[in-house]
Amino acid sequence: MSENLVLFDAHAHYDDERFAEEFPGGTDGVIAHVHENGVCGIINIGASVRSSRTSLALAERYDFIYAAVGIHPGDAQRIPLGNDEGAIAEIEAMAAHPKAVAIGEIGLDYHYDGTDRERQAWFFERQLCLSEKLDMPVIIHDRDAHGDCFDMLKRHPDAYGVFHSFSGSAEMARQLVDMGWYISFSGPVTYKNAAKVKEACAIVPEDRILVETDAPYLPPVPHRGKLNHSGYLHYTAEVVAELRNVTPEEIAAVTIANTRRLFRITE
Repeated sequence: MSENLVLFDAHAHYDDERFAEEFPGGTDGVIAHVHENGVCGIINIGASVRSSRTSLALAERYDFIYAAVGIHPGDAQRIPLGNDEGAIAEIEAMAAHPKAVAIGEIGLDYHYDGTDRERQAWFFERQLCLSEKLDMPVIIHDRDAHGDCFDMLKRHPDAYGVFHSFSGSAEMARQLVDMGWYISFSGPVTYKNAAKVKEACAIVPEDRILVETDAPYLPPVPHRGKLNHSGYLHYTAEVVAELRNVTPEEIAAVTIANTRRLFRITE
């Protein structure tokens, strides 16, 4: 095992209440734990106006945490009608914060019944326009909506960023890389039934691959069913390395460099 790897977690949600409620020492306890155990950086992701604020607050408290601000497609459906432009304006204001490094997570999610696809698409497009206006990368959430996500991005060729917790095919990954996108892999790449994701992981170019936890969600094998955190990221990195026939140390170095390049983190 490679528990001593130094890694950069490209996508986590440490403002999630589960950390405060379930981890010894709460949110501060888990952040201290993972940092002491080799996690050199974390992008903490906004999913709503509220969580974007708390993401920025975490980034202000920890020099190795950076924030993304944005409205997740599921949260977009909960914004009261008439508050749409106001919510986008708040995201734009928060994006000016010096620790904000991306717009996200944004996208489409058709997994649940009763999805308001039109409303999700409106927020997705408005935030893509915002990213183009501000020249900031975006973090894409794509769940059971590959075709519509792809079509939306083709209408915004100046947008760039990463597909987080990638669940598409190897062919989709090739097309996205050709369009300039990065691809990030999380816990599911360690699952036995994830053949499609494993195939995609094997073919993404070295300079376009990231690793993440999506903590507290999607824990890797052997911790499925547990509260996920960045201390488990080495399990994902090890499987990614195996699929690509390189060492975990090589994956660690490459993904740190790629994460810093994409999000323009220089310190």
